[in-house]
Amino acid sequence: MVSLVQNRTLKIIKSIALMCLGAVALVMFFESFKIEPEEQAICHTQGLECLTASIDLEVSKVDTNAIIQLATQKKKEELKDAFFTALAGKKLWGIDISKYQRNINWSLMVRRNKPDFVFVKVSEGTTILDPFYKTHKRNLEKHNILHGGYHFMSFTSSGRSQAYRFIKHAGLKKGNMVPVLDVEYTSRHLPNKRKVIGEIRSFCTIIEQYYGVKPIIYTHPHLYAKYLKGNFDNYPLWLCDYKNTPRYNWDIWQHTASARLYGYQGRIDKNVMKSDKNTLSKLVMF
Repeated sequence: MVSLVQNRTLKIIKSIALMCLGAVALVMFFESFKIEPEEQAICHTQGLECLTASIDLEVSKVDTNAIIQLATQKKKEELKDAFFTALAGKKLWGIDISKYQRNINWSLMVRRNKPDFVFVKVSEGTTILDPFYKTHKRNLEKHNILHGGYHFMSFTSSGRSQAYRFIKHAGLKKGNMVPVLDVEYTSRHLPNKRKVIGEIRSFCTIIEQYYGVKPIIYTHPHLYAKYLKGNFDNYPLWLCDYKNTPRYNWDIWQHTASARLYGYQGRIDKNVMKSDKNTLSKLVMF
């Protein structure tokens, strides 16, 4: 009985030993195929002299910041395209307001006749700030209405200083409408054409440097033809004409100052905006 148990024990030990030897052999087999990347043989063809040279393997570095920026930019472009696609081809209309339209019932206006866009007066010259600009802007943000700000040009101070004042108080950002420069005849006569063009260009240059977009120029057809035509043709154009469709290539047309809307007791300026993607890309900051 003892010898039988011993035989079984020996068989088990042999089996274990064979398994261990097999494992060792297997390891040695794979070790023989192992490639050491640190060194390799380099032989010169003429003398067949073999040298051992070390190879430095560079660890590839992943630029996560670049990947994030690329993904963010891609997402931004997708959102931009989706936004313009949603608006493209639609009949877009909007209003422009200032301190004179202080009593707007925004809840009623949005419920009954929500504008597609709104421009609010920010400043005039270097001395006047519209006291209702921030209030209007808060309401527009609250009701998710596309909006922007405009500056009324004065020729008694430099265009450069007026631009900086506008930037300081407008608080515009991506997703807002492009800034507007309002150029009109006033009780004062406009200075000579060279002065007018020079100050407008100074204003526009500062705006372009800060926001990265060309500002919209608002004006009347007569003033445009006399002072601006041929000098600002590559700027978005907002024309005011209450009698006829403007003959110039406009992007926004203010066609009446006597519109009636739910939410405001009084008459108000009303505008239409072209809605092709090319025009929209010039009018909205992304």
